[in-house]
Amino acid sequence: MPSIAELLLAFVALYPVCTAALWMAGGLLFRVLDEPTDGREPEGGWPGVSVLIPAYNEAGVIATSVTAALASDYPALEVLVLDDGSTDDTEAAALEACGGDVRCRVLRDPVNRGKADRLNFGMHQAEHELVAVVDADTHVHPQALRLLVARMSRSPMIAAVAGAPHVTNRGRVILAMQVLEAATIIGLIRRTQSLTGRVGVVAGVLGLFRRDRVLAVGGYDPRMATEDIDLSWKLLLAGWETVYEPRALVGMQVPATLGALWAQRTRWARGQGEVLRVHLRAASRWRNHRMWLLSIGAMASLLWVLALAASLVLAALGSVLFDQEVIGFAFAWGIAIACIATIQLLVALGLEHGYDPTCLRAFLVAAIYPIAYWLISAAAALHSQVGGLIHGPRDRRVVWDIPREPLGTGRPGP
Repeated sequence: MPSIAELLLAFVALYPVCTAALWMAGGLLFRVLDEPTDGREPEGGWPGVSVLIPAYNEAGVIATSVTAALASDYPALEVLVLDDGSTDDTEAAALEACGGDVRCRVLRDPVNRGKADRLNFGMHQAEHELVAVVDADTHVHPQALRLLVARMSRSPMIAAVAGAPHVTNRGRVILAMQVLEAATIIGLIRRTQSLTGRVGVVAGVLGLFRRDRVLAVGGYDPRMATEDIDLSWKLLLAGWETVYEPRALVGMQVPATLGALWAQRTRWARGQGEVLRVHLRAASRWRNHRMWLLSIGAMASLLWVLALAASLVLAALGSVLFDQEVIGFAFAWGIAIACIATIQLLVALGLEHGYDPTCLRAFLVAAIYPIAYWLISAAAALHSQVGGLIHGPRDRRVVWDIPREPLGTGRPGP
């Protein structure tokens, strides 16, 4: 009978292999079965869409986001810029970008209340029943809204559709690695989850929602570190579906320094832990059995990080105290993981190449991407996700805390 240490080692060794195989299979299956949609007009015509752009101290980037939203090829459009008590020139920059367009309004709150609060306010102020949420440091592709609405109209059970983010500020190694992450992690996972209508996060970078469904589940929770993951889980627990539209492109700015990246990842990790603390019990009930794969995946990734840390400690102790040879096994496992990661990268970049022809350049950092991504993600999980899972959301509003940099000139799509 295998010992606990052997089972722990087997889990650490096999988990990334099994998940990579699942994501690749799911991504390819989605590409064959569900990705080739024509974005046709829904019966009864194109419904109106309200675009919400929450902003706090975004003077350097807000104009690009507003201009792109107004340039959308969509017939019935409203754009609401939700200024959350900015202390810079965000309001003035947004008003200038609106350029007197009657479809655009800037709604300023003199008090910084947090992103979730402003989005809830925007949901109530929106003129239309379909509401798109877009981050202030993004620019949407002109066809993105049509594709999101077309995907939404395929079933009344769909409460939200996630768009496809693509990194636009490139040129550094840290940025290239996030290009790979967007393809191999975000793209493959969302394609796989969309096959079952259970996309775990319809992110704030670009997502389309049915307003009545959002309001029915209580909207965004201002206490949650990741209000978008929380809302996605609440919609799923209410019995609705969340799906992915890979052709609804949106260019996004990603952190360009290790400090900003670490702040982002620890917030994401804590948010995932808080969501598990708040919703895992409900998700485990039989009536929510369609969420079990999503819940198991979220817990398994955290358990893997803990198991990896424990196995490293045990291996070090075994090598020092008992003169056990672990270097050979670690080297062989590393080679196997490198092969799997390379295959996953090639599959993911192959799927994304038609939407982002320049993404293949990021493959130049493929040799260091897996270990760098795992180290940052694992460290963030140990630092923040465990605490979020144990303690849950804090008893205070979450505020904006990651600084922006001016957007580059890149645009999503060919």
